[in-house]
Amino acid sequence: MYKIEAVVRNSVFYEVKKALVEVGISTFSAFQVQITGIHHSHKGLRTNSHNYIPKSKIELLCADEDKDKVIEIIQKTATTGEKGDGIVFCYKIENLVKIRDGKNDKEAL
Repeated sequence: MYKIEAVVRNSVFYEVKKALVEVGISTFSAFQVQITGIHHSHKGLRTNSHNYIPKSKIELLCADEDKDKVIEIIQKTATTGEKGDGIVFCYKIENLVKIRDGKNDKEAL
């Protein structure tokens, strides 16, 4: 089981969401986040540590066999070909317990 976090441009968030739902990944969290630092990623915009660039963050859990497919969908859907398209993090989950019914791991997905 894996946890996948993706930070993408706000302008592509709904396309990523739609692509994930189309392949059966319909349960995930979405957040509006702001990143900071030195950025050359947005046309004509150079920011420093006092300025933020708004992005969307998606978090989801998936089975081992779906990990590569999910990452590929996010990458292909979110890319514009320019700097600042985003990033995907992937974490191995050792244990998952559903609070309501006590189901574990893959059964809890």
